[in-house]
Amino acid sequence: MTRILPAAIAATVLVATAAVAAPADQSVLKNPLSSGEVFYTGCNYWASNAGMYMWRRWDPKAVEKDIAELSRNGVNIMRVFPLWPDFQPLTRMLGGGGTDRGLAQNDGPLHNPAGVDEEMMRRFRFMCDVSQKHDVKLVVGLITGWMSGRLFVPPAFEAKNVLLDAEVMTWQTRFVRHFVREMKDHPAILGWDLGNECNCMAGKDIGPYESWMWLNTIASAIRAEDATRPVVSGMHGCSNVKSDRWNLSFQGELMDELTTHPYPLFTPYCAKDPFNTMRSETHPAAESLLYWGLSGKHCFVEEAGDLGRCTGSPERSAANARCAMFTSWANGLGAYVWWCGFDQQHLDFPPYTWNAVERELGLFTRDYEPKPVLRAMGAFRKFLADLPPEIAKLPPRQVDAVVLVSDRERAWASAFGAYLLARQAGFDVAYADAERPEAAPKAKLYILPSGDGVDPYSYEAWLGALAKADEGATLLVSKGNNTRYSGLLDATGNEVDYFCQQARGVKFKLKDHPGRPIDAWCNTTTVVTPKRSEVLGADAEGRAMVTTCRRGKGNVVYCNFAIESDSLARSDCFYGANPNPRYLVYRKAAEIAGISRKVVKESPNVGFTEHRLADGRTVVVAVNYDPAPVACPVKFSGTVERIWNGELKDGVLKLAANDAAVFVVR
Repeated sequence: MTRILPAAIAATVLVATAAVAAPADQSVLKNPLSSGEVFYTGCNYWASNAGMYMWRRWDPKAVEKDIAELSRNGVNIMRVFPLWPDFQPLTRMLGGGGTDRGLAQNDGPLHNPAGVDEEMMRRFRFMCDVSQKHDVKLVVGLITGWMSGRLFVPPAFEAKNVLLDAEVMTWQTRFVRHFVREMKDHPAILGWDLGNECNCMAGKDIGPYESWMWLNTIASAIRAEDATRPVVSGMHGCSNVKSDRWNLSFQGELMDELTTHPYPLFTPYCAKDPFNTMRSETHPAAESLLYWGLSGKHCFVEEAGDLGRCTGSPERSAANARCAMFTSWANGLGAYVWWCGFDQQHLDFPPYTWNAVERELGLFTRDYEPKPVLRAMGAFRKFLADLPPEIAKLPPRQVDAVVLVSDRERAWASAFGAYLLARQAGFDVAYADAERPEAAPKAKLYILPSGDGVDPYSYEAWLGALAKADEGATLLVSKGNNTRYSGLLDATGNEVDYFCQQARGVKFKLKDHPGRPIDAWCNTTTVVTPKRSEVLGADAEGRAMVTTCRRGKGNVVYCNFAIESDSLARSDCFYGANPNPRYLVYRKAAEIAGISRKVVKESPNVGFTEHRLADGRTVVVAVNYDPAPVACPVKFSGTVERIWNGELKDGVLKLAANDAAVFVVR
């Protein structure tokens, strides 16, 4: 016997999903993830006994024990998932000849206008109650239709494009509004995530404006029911290119909070060094800062992890997480969330039977044995708890330089390379859109990093960057492999002698750093003749590699190779006791710019951030990204009052392998 949607329910649905001009709740948006009041550490959660089938194989005792154990070990935030087909179990009823007779709920009548399973809602509320009991906050991934390589869709929609089809979007909207309306009273819920990596739910046939429509539809549905909590992106791998689908510009326009899922294996150039070294340990913070800078919306680390024992030992994973948590805290990201709570090796259904990499990613083993990474998370939480409150609520870091990022080509290599080189050199960067330099934060140093193509920046962006030097800042320009800059002589004091597509290796030294030479690789050759510039570094044939010249009230430093992107492509720049000293170019640019900090450090493997307290004192967070202990010479402008962790004696800071220290300078 077939069941169709009753007319009364259909009418109610139309009323419930009608467009609204303003949110139903006019309360002020509160975003604890960006407030700085609490730094959250936690995990993405599926129940230990059943993984993604936790709702259909419901075991409340397992859920209660899971959350209690996670909380006891340092977890104070979880990202949780109402699996879409379990919570909206819609089936399509067919009549003779395959005629569409409407939708049913579990082959029966709809229990509510949204077709949401009420028992599943009760189970979800139970989980929220247990989380509240154990002081664990929740980010809820609403449209969870993609998970670990498998698409989970209500049977009625299995043949449809779930991000483009109007019928599917209608029911998604009904589901979201029903779910948020039912759960918005719960104090455990911190934010509403659109869903898990929803940009993976539809293929290449979706374009940027189709993605805008879907994002706007779901975000508006959330805000129509709850305007007090942030709408969280939940996306994986957004693009800086404005013409790409799922671009950061649209994300910033429509979201309250952005997210990164920074796995080295899935991110270009990020798996070239061991997991517990600088590249992998700073990747979550750097990618999140890039999203934040280009979108204009705060961003947190929503998924991070080691992808199991195939990446490295449990001890290396713990070391990575320790450095990544300290770095994320110091960079103001608000949260660091691991994938995931429990191993899945005992589960007997897809995607776990499809994908070997998805089976051992937990903080706990199946039998509740905490892994080293969980012990590191607990130790980090205890470290924060033992700090004075004004230190634990870390003020924003001092930003010394702004990286101007292209929106014409995918700029991850140059953007991340700039972050790493600055970290080694001893200063901090933020990101801004190169096409809108007038909106960039004020700084002493601006960096126009190496592009890849002929014109990664428009002429207007080029002039806007040069205007920063005219106004008194220093501009560091690095030459991309094929990039052309109009008016290079006027801008940098260098005239192009010749360009050719001939690769060459180069060694050169900066004239005031006579130690180890900088080893560079150029995919193309550009030879410049200094006309009114000072040569800071030249190769063995006397050809200028780094120059500086006055421009307006400021300076332009020119680097004649793709220092950022090429450094990221190599394995000798961000790992080892004596890495390729390319960071000295950045350090020289910072010196010319007049960047001043409370602490000047020598070791490139130790990163420092500085945070000014209201009383004028400065909190310094130092992170040793190396898997060996370090003795880092430091010079202070002021007096060190107190240090937490590490040892500071006779101008040398000693840190254990992959460890951190916090100290206060007056």
